[in-house]
Amino acid sequence: MNAKQERQKDVWVKWDWLWKAIFYAAVIVSTWLMLLDDDRKAPIWAVLLLTGILLLWHWGGLKLASRKSVVSDNRAIFQFIVIIGVIVLWFALVNMSPAYYFTLFGLFGQVFRHLTLRYGVIAVFILTGSIIYEQLADASATFSLTNPTIWVFLFTALGAITLGVWITAIIGQSTRRRQLIEQLEATQAELAAAERRAGILEERQRLARDIHDTLAQGFTSIVMHLEAADQALPDDLGTLQKHLDRARETARTSLEQARRVVNALRPHSLDQRSLPDAIERTAVRWQEETGIPLTTTITGDPVPLHPDIEVTLLRATQEALANIRKHAQATAVQITLSYIDDVVVLDVQDNGVAFAGAAASSLSGGYGLQAMRERAEQCGGSVTLESEPGEGTTVVVSIPIYS
Repeated sequence: MNAKQERQKDVWVKWDWLWKAIFYAAVIVSTWLMLLDDDRKAPIWAVLLLTGILLLWHWGGLKLASRKSVVSDNRAIFQFIVIIGVIVLWFALVNMSPAYYFTLFGLFGQVFRHLTLRYGVIAVFILTGSIIYEQLADASATFSLTNPTIWVFLFTALGAITLGVWITAIIGQSTRRRQLIEQLEATQAELAAAERRAGILEERQRLARDIHDTLAQGFTSIVMHLEAADQALPDDLGTLQKHLDRARETARTSLEQARRVVNALRPHSLDQRSLPDAIERTAVRWQEETGIPLTTTITGDPVPLHPDIEVTLLRATQEALANIRKHAQATAVQITLSYIDDVVVLDVQDNGVAFAGAAASSLSGGYGLQAMRERAEQCGGSVTLESEPGEGTTVVVSIPIYS
């Protein structure tokens, strides 16, 4: 039995050895008193043999009852049979020597320790009836309600039953409490497992977003520069070299970002820099790579943001610019980062071709916009798209500053 099972054992189970010890001690003391009794009605060997049978029946019967893999009702009946057998053997012994009345000191405790209330009451009445019968037989008296001896033992039985009812109620209440605790522990374990599964899923989604926002965009840029370099062959070696240099630089940057994704660190652009500086740096590089004019504007007073918010806004900027490069056919782009009271708002606007409905599939196969929305929602924010034919598209990311 492990430590947890030992802690979960009820107190009456933990102290079962004491009840048994009291019963066996009472039998041993009765046997010792019997040896000193010259008025015993049977030979010593017969009394000792019957005493051994009683002890063996009690020990073996209860041991078998505790091991029976049957329903609780059948086990209760089996235990009732064992206790009744002990009472019958005790009755035979007390007829051989009155010294075995001392065994009652431990026998009453065994009744309500091993039997349910219903069977315990029956066993107490049988035991009390046996005592009254033996007392009347020894006194050669007849049964009469005026006999004080009868009432003494009847009140004794009533007291035993009252005690048994009280003990049974305590055991029942404690058992229900233990079951509730076990159910609570099981529920807590299930919740913890669910939280672990949710955490694993969230971490997978985070890694997927980071990979998309870093490696996928980097590879896209590298492919575009290599294609441009291929078109510059063999006549324009200057343009060829420029695109190769930018592809090489992008590959190195993507490698650094991949390492930081693995280490779950903040984006390289945010290391030792504020969010406006990181967005400005991203915009300058994007403009150099695409040749499309890009203006960056910061409104309001910049305030320190939670790292998750800064990462979300920077990734949203990178994703929006990547989509403009691939889909918008724009000739001008405007980035506005606004600190408005308790909200920070990022607007990325282009003057390219618009698309009706702002379908997710129109942005990086759908995953880029979905990742952007998931990031914003985790920070308590939202992402909206404003797209009108002839007016381009605007991506708006709004996040509470103190989320």
